[in-house]
Parts: sequence; C-alpha cells; structure tokens
Amino acid sequence: MSKANGRPARLAEVVRTPQTFYEADAKGKVEHRPMRGRVVYIHPRGLFHTVEFQTRGGAVKESFQGVEV
Repeated sequence: MSKANGRPARLAEVVRTPQTFYEADAKGKVEHRPMRGRVVYIHPRGLFHTVEFQTRGGAVKESFQGVEV
C-alpha cells in the first residue's frame, strides 16, 4: 500500500482477458477480448493478482490466478 494515501500502489500494466464482462455480436455470440489493465494487488503468497480495467462505465476489477505479470 502507498503510505501517502492508504491505497494500493499500481504495480504493472498487463494484458488479460476478463471473464466477468464481454461483448456480444449481432447474433448474440459472446466474445471475450484481451484488455490492457493495471495490477492493483498481488496476494502475499502469489495465489492470485487483481487487475483494474478502465471501461466506459468506470473501473472494473477482476482477479486472476497466480502472479504472472
């Protein structure tokens, strides 16, 4: 955490494919696309990391297994 404001420091910019939000084409087919986001948390034992994505509706966070950044 950043000592200045008590919020986690942004660690790295990564490209991930979010599973919690997606686009659907005209036929209703779901399409998951890779997106650029910022790592905002890494579990102390490296079990998962959380990435924040910026969308038109605001920031969305999703966790991914492991610590591959």
